Amino acid sequence: MKKLTEISEQIRESIIQFIEAAEDTEPALNKTVVDMKKRIAAAKELVAAAIAEEQRLKQAYQEATDTAEIWAKKADTALQNRDIVAAGEAQQNKQQQTQRANDYEHQIHVQQAGVSSLRTVLNEFYQQFQNTVKRAETLHYHQKQAETRLELHKLLAEIEPSVSNALEQAEQQLKKTEAEAEHWEKRNHRTETQAKTNGDAFNLDQELAKLKEDILGRKKQ
Repeated sequence: MKKLTEISEQIRESIIQFIEAAEDTEPALNKTVVDMKKRIAAAKELVAAAIAEEQRLKQAYQEATDTAEIWAKKADTALQNRDIVAAGEAQQNKQQQTQRANDYEHQIHVQQAGVSSLRTVLNEFYQQFQNTVKRAETLHYHQKQAETRLELHKLLAEIEPSVSNALEQAEQQLKKTEAEAEHWEKRNHRTETQAKTNGDAFNLDQELAKLKEDILGRKKQ
């Protein structure tokens, strides 16, 4: 029974270790799940061995009980035959087998309690295993989501300086172009104004010349 108790405690400690390990990174989590499967298989073997031992004790108990009944019948037969010596020996053997049966019965109760405890621990461990698998799947899903978000934001962050530089260069080019356009616009305006002024002066000289010719022509008359 001491061995069964130690096995039970080992399995309980393993539950805590597995749940704590399940909070690590994804590779460690996968390793933990695989390890838990192996532990479950090993625990099932331990429980099966304990059940087999229980069945062996029951069989031994039944054999001892049957043997005690046989010696009891032999003792009755010897008494009927007035064989006191044989009756005494048969009675002694019956008592020995009865005592063995009682011992086996006690061991059976102890073994049954141990098997029940192991089954409880195994069921608890299996529930923890299922919860760990579900938790692992959830963590895996969120991990993938987080990785996708990380890659997206890293991708956008990497292009942001290029975008800023391109916009800054475009703004500078725009200012330069606008300045050149304004310069040429002012220059063309001055040229047009000068040309207009020269045109106006040229026309005035023609009018004065015509007026002079008219005056001189009148004097000759």
